[in-house]
Amino acid sequence: MDVLLGQRYRTVELIGSGGAAAVYRAVDENLGREVAVKLFQPSAVGDDEQRRQQTETSLLATLNHPGLVTLLDAGVYHDETGRGSSYLVMELVDGPDLRRRLKNGPLPALTTATLGADLADALNYVHTNGVIHRDVKPANILLFPQSDQDTRLYPRLTDFGIARLIEATVATAHGATIGTASYLSPEQASGGEVTPRSDIYSLGLVLLECLTGEKAFPGPIVESAVARLLRDPEIPAYIGPEWREVLRAMTSRRVGERPEAHEAAVALRSLAVEPEQSLPEPPAAGPAPEDQVTGGITTGNIYIPQPPDHAPSL
Repeated sequence: MDVLLGQRYRTVELIGSGGAAAVYRAVDENLGREVAVKLFQPSAVGDDEQRRQQTETSLLATLNHPGLVTLLDAGVYHDETGRGSSYLVMELVDGPDLRRRLKNGPLPALTTATLGADLADALNYVHTNGVIHRDVKPANILLFPQSDQDTRLYPRLTDFGIARLIEATVATAHGATIGTASYLSPEQASGGEVTPRSDIYSLGLVLLECLTGEKAFPGPIVESAVARLLRDPEIPAYIGPEWREVLRAMTSRRVGERPEAHEAAVALRSLAVEPEQSLPEPPAAGPAPEDQVTGGITTGNIYIPQPPDHAPSL
């Protein structure tokens, strides 16, 4: 698809697509840089979908954090038939999403802890600004290196299409379930009140999957959603007691027992520090042998005198 949006952004290739929108790699012809363009489907004109588009645009325009994808521009594109499609222009995060990375197997514990702490910091910023993401999942976490020689990947949280303001009075129909089944919090699965700690539950499930390589609640949508209402996720003993304690708290079915985002970030950051390895102690110096000669000898043509019995007077 080769389209010029806003007389400035030319699409180059499709990066990914969903039911309501497609994301393209594009070139900003004014500044000569690559960007990502999220182009919504022209058929997505229902009230709920329009509200989601407007929500994502307005929220991204006010949020600015290293752990979030940055919104650069927004507009409406009209095709040859006159149908309008909203689009968002965002920074291009040139890396895989976490879902794709997990297809290669689980992540090391230190990598998972660093990833989780970064994401918890981003959620803390989002929550402090009165926003609940509501769809924290591997597909919405983009990974990228800061430079070619970076030794780790940095996460960016994206897709605020179903986010809502904490104080909002109208978002979805009462009792509606919004989010992705495998990562829903229990209160989302039951259509209850969603809070910032709902995001913490979802992040906990994501990190558990990073460590084990398996979804905590697999299966069909209804089965997966109902399962978390009946039991807590299984956290294997082999991940260690520190990880078990953190993840149990984050994925508690009791909302009040879950940590806030900043508390989760602090706990995860402590797990991201490699244990210090103590260096071996140097061998202790033993007493000099009694027959050790320290002077009064000639070696070659050089005479080494005996040391004085006492320090010279001044």
